[in-house]
Amino acid sequence: MMSYVYLISVVLLGTVIAFYVHKKKGKALRFLLTFSGAYLLSLGVFHLLPEMYEGHDHFIGLCIMGGFFLQLVLEFFSKGIEHGHGHMEHFKEGHIPLSVVLALYVHALLESLPIGAHTDPLSKQALLWGILIHKLPVSIIYVSMLFLLKTSRFKFILWIAAFALVAPVGVWIGESFPVIQKYHKEVTAVVFGIFLHISTTILFESSASHKFNFQKLIVTLLGVTLAWFTLSHH
Repeated sequence: MMSYVYLISVVLLGTVIAFYVHKKKGKALRFLLTFSGAYLLSLGVFHLLPEMYEGHDHFIGLCIMGGFFLQLVLEFFSKGIEHGHGHMEHFKEGHIPLSVVLALYVHALLESLPIGAHTDPLSKQALLWGILIHKLPVSIIYVSMLFLLKTSRFKFILWIAAFALVAPVGVWIGESFPVIQKYHKEVTAVVFGIFLHISTTILFESSASHKFNFQKLIVTLLGVTLAWFTLSHH
């Protein structure tokens, strides 16, 4: 139940932050994206990969690559909101670009499935923290794009509420369907493939010059270090 609360709360927090930063493109948001990318990648390397490969099942690798290419397909429609590409022009036309929004919602649904599918509470916690850290900057960017719409307050709230509820629905599906729990390693592998694509894209693209500057290095190391100390004992 608390995972539902956290997943909804992080979207609400992103909405509040977006009220103050939606007209600015500051370094803080780029650094937050970099931090989240480093944490997601470290989550996979420190925790998910050792867990998934315990049985030396090479099919897991196929699932990882499947998730990687699945994210490529989703990104074709979402235009890369998941890793910080705002593409405000799609929202300035005055209507919701459904392909962008639905692809973002599918991504949010898929990445939350393993939280519900895992029976190990430590794995649930690790995945939850990774998604929360990733979801905060995505929420800020998404809500900032919604501000550009000339729409009623009701519709504005409706789209944010829908985004806030998608991840809890994914957790619920993972908890409710035994087949997902039975194949939780494969499902987690697909999600790790999604994380792998997003995190590497963030780390290589989050600087305007595409150069790995010193500030970006420090933020990346902070994300890796936090992931190590919070996940290595799992």
